[in-house]
Amino acid sequence: LKKDIHNIAHHYDYVILDLGAGIEHYVQFLASLAARCVVVLTDEPTSLTDAYAFVKLCSTKLNKTELSVVVNQAATQKDGERAYDALNKACSNFLGTSPSLLGVIRRDNKVRDAIRAQSPLVEKSPHTTAATDAAAISIKLLQRMCVPVSG
Repeated sequence: LKKDIHNIAHHYDYVILDLGAGIEHYVQFLASLAARCVVVLTDEPTSLTDAYAFVKLCSTKLNKTELSVVVNQAATQKDGERAYDALNKACSNFLGTSPSLLGVIRRDNKVRDAIRAQSPLVEKSPHTTAATDAAAISIKLLQRMCVPVSG
């Protein structure tokens, strides 16, 4: 699998791996291949717990220094920031690391419509809240990817 991912990577500028929640062996292995890790979470307690475990894995076992957070399905921008703050506080206090907030994607009923239509949200409803939030995060992510990874 590692060889296959490296072979694919030679044909693209960036390869994005969407890993499942948790820190199972395959998640650890795939995360170890990444130059940067973005943790996506919601404000649900189980999601915050999984996100903390992943940050702990990345910062201690995998020695990852480039960690960012996206809060998904937040009721409001402020709620998303609160979820990030809760994660960041735990990471700072117990791990000595502080992943950066890449952005918040607010809850939007049009996401459900796009899923049901099996159509990308940015094509089906490009001007909705979630689509514009995701676009802003994409821009920030691309800007960060232009900077070499430290460490």
